[in-house]
Amino acid sequence: MILTVRTPLELRCPDSTARQELADRLSRRRELFERAADPTPHPVRDPYLFPIMAALVPVATSRGGEVAYPGDPMCLYSALSLTVERSVARLERGLPEQPSLDDVAADWGRYPDDAYRLAEDGPRSVLVADSRTTDGHVFDPRIWDDVARTAFITELRALRPRVLLLSSVSAGHRYALEMAELAKEHAPGCLVIVGGRHADETVRYQDATGTADLSWSSTVEVIRDGRARPVVDFVVAGDGSPLLDLLLRAVALVMTPESGTTSVEEVLDALALVAAHDGTIKGAGNIVGLTADEAVLVPVRGERIDASQLPSPYQAFSVRARFGIFTRAGSSPVGSRTAHVMTLDACPFKCTFCSESIQVSKRPTRFAVSETEHVAQRIEQLVDWGTEAAFFDDPVFWGGNWKAITDFCHDLARLRARNPQSRSFEWGAQLTVDVVLNRAKAQEVHEALDLMRENGCTYVYIGIESMAQQVMRNVGKNLLRRNPEAWVSKVREALSTIRDHGIRVGSSVLFGLDGENRDSIEETIEEIGRLIDDGLLVMASPNILTYHPGTAITAAHGQDRLDYHSRKDNRPPYTYFEEAYPEVVSRLLDEDDIWFIHEVSAKRWGSTRNSAAESATPVGA
Repeated sequence: MILTVRTPLELRCPDSTARQELADRLSRRRELFERAADPTPHPVRDPYLFPIMAALVPVATSRGGEVAYPGDPMCLYSALSLTVERSVARLERGLPEQPSLDDVAADWGRYPDDAYRLAEDGPRSVLVADSRTTDGHVFDPRIWDDVARTAFITELRALRPRVLLLSSVSAGHRYALEMAELAKEHAPGCLVIVGGRHADETVRYQDATGTADLSWSSTVEVIRDGRARPVVDFVVAGDGSPLLDLLLRAVALVMTPESGTTSVEEVLDALALVAAHDGTIKGAGNIVGLTADEAVLVPVRGERIDASQLPSPYQAFSVRARFGIFTRAGSSPVGSRTAHVMTLDACPFKCTFCSESIQVSKRPTRFAVSETEHVAQRIEQLVDWGTEAAFFDDPVFWGGNWKAITDFCHDLARLRARNPQSRSFEWGAQLTVDVVLNRAKAQEVHEALDLMRENGCTYVYIGIESMAQQVMRNVGKNLLRRNPEAWVSKVREALSTIRDHGIRVGSSVLFGLDGENRDSIEETIEEIGRLIDDGLLVMASPNILTYHPGTAITAAHGQDRLDYHSRKDNRPPYTYFEEAYPEVVSRLLDEDDIWFIHEVSAKRWGSTRNSAAESATPVGA
């Protein structure tokens, strides 16, 4: 299979020829669907709306003894926001008199009402095909085993989707390929589109040279060289929401009624027509179409679209997660109903191991620092939907900008003043040691921490990574390395500062970084234990370094061929850690080291380790 790169789709106005071609296509499509429409006055289903299904690809492979890791549900929810909004609007207004680009659309159903949002909780248990809400079109098995596989097949046969959307992190990619294969078998003619963090990490386009840059572990490459069967039709990487909306409109433009197949070649050709329709293109990234003979990469270079221009990710989905770290609402023994919120697309820092670093994603902030009021309004909306807590999943809350944090707290204070229901709402966020210890803004930091606590912040999560100086000097996280202070003392001071402002602190600890050996492992476990003994940590989560495509440490360790495609059922001790599989964890750790980390940290940290998994990991999505 050859690789072809097309001319980038860029901001441009459509010419008269393109306008006429699109108008002709729309007229022919309207006639085609009218001939195929149900002759009864009130058809059971709008013939112009085609069935669609999305799935959050799981990571885990057994139902006991492992750390629960749901993948990245918010990546999927965010990517679906525009296409779902367009579908719901089309459903509500009906078919326009004149042929329109949005005549044919995916059938996502209608937005959940308030009663549905309050009633639905925890992982989805209702079959996708039985639901008429947008929330009911996402298959979310959490575990990939025989039970989940049977359920997935049942839903494919019931819904018969024309399009299946799979969102996967790297650790779930092997199961995404299996789910795609099942879709081809049990929903013939179904187009399979893969996106998510793994796609973002493995599909790049070099603007300077006009060439594709595909990781060996990308979906495109494993199909091109025969490591996986050709069961994926499109891969979307980059700004998921506008790019997926563009792609699905192109699919709809060439869609045939009922069960007719839709060719990848036709969709690729339709992309330019759809992009030119409005005279502008939104978002940046890459769409790859996989035909029988070639992989065609289409770079999209539209204008940036920030989060304030997009619907809330929860507009179409109920808040199902519960975090054990939030208990103020007292509505459940497993914690408060908790939403995920983000203010960033990427971390502004450059840690060598992190796939969310700006060096890897090359993407700007999600919200501008001037849009704090908009985020507070999103919180108010979540409260109205029955949400009891929120966790800001940003690698660093508001990018570590203390003015933005302060402004957000003032906006939240105004919300709490006018909405009594929001006064019991609590939230948490992620910060870093150096952001908390910003000496130049010490007074601003202390005032902001007070404001955070006064306006509902009860928890801060900090990535400590290691307590061994020989490890931290290589990470890129300890930004103030010229400062003579030792990392251990800085960690202790940062945690003490947050605790002294009445906010609890949890942490992540990462083993397997450069400089790691058994001595540094023991040192880190013991030093974290002392922080727990002194009441500075309420939760500590041990993790094993897992290689992600595109990170600095992956390149430095020569791990350019990561097996994220072969089907494997994971086993202990790897199952005790998020994302860990034998072939993709740090080369500096052997299996005995991983057993040692698991057993010794459990003994030394006691119940504070992961507290247990409830505090660190959400129940639901």
